[in-house]
Amino acid sequence: MTDSEVPPNPVVLLAAGVVATAVGGAVAAYRGAEQLPVIGHLLRRTRSDLVARGERSLVPIKALIADVAAEVVELVLDHLDLTELVRQRVDLIGLANEVIDGIDLEAVIRQSTDSMTAEVMSDVRSQGERADDAISGFVDRLLGRDRA
Repeated sequence: MTDSEVPPNPVVLLAAGVVATAVGGAVAAYRGAEQLPVIGHLLRRTRSDLVARGERSLVPIKALIADVAAEVVELVLDHLDLTELVRQRVDLIGLANEVIDGIDLEAVIRQSTDSMTAEVMSDVRSQGERADDAISGFVDRLLGRDRA
């Protein structure tokens, strides 16, 4: 049974209803008191001052909460074996297969062999040209031709 399936306790519901009614009544009484001619102005000014003070106090409170949260996270991480946690909770084989499926190995192999093939072909051509020049020079000397 999860938290959303747990039926609410009738006593808790009754207490929440009483508190909501009391707060609602207090808010209504306060708003009515703010309308009084003698003390209304003082109550409005006091409420305004308290709201401003509350807004100013939020910055250090947020910083304190962030610091406490960072400390809690550090403490938790110090006590966890993350490697073991990953081994237990992550399908590493499935993840590896997903990564491999995302890589186009044929394109990687083709690109790497294309440059190598181009270099080999260039070398073969230049060697063929040099061999052709050597044979041509030999035949020219044999036949007594001038190479100029």
